Amino acid sequence: MRQVVLAAAGELRIEDGPLPDPGRGELRVRAEAVGICGSDLHAFADEHPFIDLPVVPGHEAAGRVDAVGEGVSGFSAGDAVLLEPNLIDHSCIYCRSGRYNLCEHLQVVGCQTSGALADAFVAPAERFHRVPDGMSMAAAALVEPLSTATHAVRVAGELSGASVAVLGAGSIGLLTMLAARSAGAVAIAVTDPIAGKRELARKLGADVIADPTDDGAVERIRSELPHRPDVVFDCVSTQTTIDQAVALALKGGTVVVEGVAHGAATIPLHLVQDRELRLQGTAMYVREDVERAIALIEGGSIPVERLVTRSYPLEQAAEAFRAAAEGVDGDPAVKIQLEPQR
Repeated sequence: MRQVVLAAAGELRIEDGPLPDPGRGELRVRAEAVGICGSDLHAFADEHPFIDLPVVPGHEAAGRVDAVGEGVSGFSAGDAVLLEPNLIDHSCIYCRSGRYNLCEHLQVVGCQTSGALADAFVAPAERFHRVPDGMSMAAAALVEPLSTATHAVRVAGELSGASVAVLGAGSIGLLTMLAARSAGAVAIAVTDPIAGKRELARKLGADVIADPTDDGAVERIRSELPHRPDVVFDCVSTQTTIDQAVALALKGGTVVVEGVAHGAATIPLHLVQDRELRLQGTAMYVREDVERAIALIEGGSIPVERLVTRSYPLEQAAEAFRAAAEGVDGDPAVKIQLEPQR
C-alpha cells in the first residue's frame, strides 16, 4: 500500500509498504478523510517536542472498516468510523480515574505509531467511534480537532455569560471560539497576526478581532469586551501569547494553555499570584469531549464547509502540506484534508 512518510525535516515521501493486518482487538480502516494538524506541520519541520521522525502521520481520520481483528465485536467491514487516536494503557492512575488523556504511557496514532495517511491503517477497535448517519467523512474527520476544543472549554469551567479571548485563529483557535460560544460565552475576542484569519474569525462569530502585534491590542480587547476576559485560551503558546494572556485575564480569571509550546516560557508569576489567576493546561480529550464534538457537528453548530479549506488525493500530500502551512491562493488555510481513497 501507499503511505506518506515524514522522513526528516522538510522531507516528505510517498512510499510503498505492506498492508497491515489487524491484530487482536484491532480494526483495519481505509481512511476517506484525514486532516493535517498543526502538530503534523511541526513534525514535518522536526520541531515537535513529542514526535520523532520518521513517522507516518495522520490522526484526524474518518473512513470505513476494511478488516476486523480477532476478538472484536460490534464492528463489521464497511462501517463508517472516526478515530480517537489516543492509545492508553488502561491501568495507570489516570486511566483508572477516567482522565486517560493523561495516561502515563500515552501514545498517539500518527505521532508515536503509524497514522492514517496511508491506503489503510490499524488501531484498537475501542479507539473508534461510529460516524452518525448523514455526517460526511470531511465532517467526521473534524471531530478530533474539535474534541481538543471541547475539552479545553470543559476544563476552563463555567462559560455561561462569560467574556472570552482566544489567542490564535488557526483551526484549533477557531474551533475553540465556536465551542466556547456553544458553551454559553456571550462575548469573544480573537487575535491573530494574519488579517485573513482575523476576518474569518469575525465571519464565524467573533465579537472582537485584533492584531496581537499592534500597540494597544490588549487595551483594545479589554475595552471592546464587556469586561476583561473571564477565560483566555492561548492556542499558540509562545512567550508573547502567554504574556498577553496573563495581561488580558480578569482578576480571578483563567488562562488555558491549549497550544503546544516549542519549549520553556517565562511566566509573570507575580501577576498570577496577585490576581489569583488560574493557569490551566489542557491535553487532548476523553470520550465525553469527543461525544460533545460529534453532537456539535450533528447539531449544525460547526460550519464544516467553511472550515475545510481544500482536500487533496494522497499522491498530492506534499502540496497539501504546503497549503496547510502557507495557505491556498493567497488565503490562509483553516483545515486541509487528504482523501486516501480518491
